[in-house]
Order: sequence, then C-alpha cells, then structure tokens
Amino acid sequence: MDMFIFALVFLIFVCFILHLYTRQVEPQIKDPQYRVLQQIFLIVYLLALSGDWVQGPHVYALYESYGILKHEIEILFIAGFGSSMIFGTIIASLADKYGRRNTCLLYGILYGVSCITKHFPSFQVLFIGRILAGMATSILFSAFESWLVSEHQRRGLESKTLETIFGNAYFGNSVVAILSGVIAQIAANTFGYV
Repeated sequence: MDMFIFALVFLIFVCFILHLYTRQVEPQIKDPQYRVLQQIFLIVYLLALSGDWVQGPHVYALYESYGILKHEIEILFIAGFGSSMIFGTIIASLADKYGRRNTCLLYGILYGVSCITKHFPSFQVLFIGRILAGMATSILFSAFESWLVSEHQRRGLESKTLETIFGNAYFGNSVVAILSGVIAQIAANTFGYV
C-alpha cells in the first residue's frame, strides 16, 4: 500500500504541474463572472461526484457481507443500471420543466436516500436503493452540465470559458475518483463497508 500511495502522490503532483503549465499556455480569462461560475460549478459538481465515487468500490462487498446471493447481487446491479437507462431518457425533460437547479437538488435527495438503504440487509430495500441510485446517476451526468451550459449562456460569457470549465471539471473528476477510492478503502478498513 505504501508504494501505491507514493505513486499516487507522485502522479497527482505531475498532473498538477502539467495542469499549471497548460493554464499558463492558454490565454488568461479575467472575467470575474467566469471565475465565480467556475468555482460554484466545480465545488458542487466535484462534491457530487465524490459522493458517487466514494461508495462505489465496496457496494458488491457490502451486499456479499449481508449474505445476499451472487444472483441477487447481479439483479441489484441490473436494477441500478436499468433504472439509469430508463430514467436517463426523461431526466432532461424534468430539468426543463422543473428547473436544472431543482433537478440537481433532487440528485442529492435521491442519492442520500439510496445511501441510507445500504444500512439495511434486506434485498427489497437494497433494490429500491439501487433504483434511486440509478435515477440519481442519470441526474449527475446530465443536469449538472446542463445547468452549467444554461448559466454560462445566461451570463453571456465567451465560449472558450465553457471549454475551460469542462476541462477543469474532467481533470477534477479524475483526481476526485482516485482520492475517493483511497478514502473509501481507508474507511472500509476502519469502519466496515457501510
């Protein structure tokens, strides 16, 4: 594990240096509205992603620790991915009808409830949790970015600023995914899977 942590820290450092270098190469954007929008979006989006990443690595092990059979675990995963597939087709219309901000708030509620269901070793409760998690995942990977594009257009910012925000979001997603995996492993070793 020590070699892994060393390699992780080293690679994050290299990525950070490369990120700073590419930021110096591209033209600097001085618009204060851009900076505020980027900060708001990245903080909220990366926190939402970290919630998804931190619980993901140990879901299978958690179900297995509850004594759920392999076939039932497969059904739970199919329910989650199927829910995301089905509800993903209507999430955009929900965001248009009820507002992108409200849809993003709905993500937090759905994901929170789905995480609460993981405390119950009941197949039916876990099944409901997987359906809610699938719905939340559809929102996570559509409504947040949709809100950013809409807010960017509303503020009348240049198109290159949107590219920069998305670039920073994808870079941040990679870092958050790795760090969340490490945090999840430490938490699982210390407190158990839940």
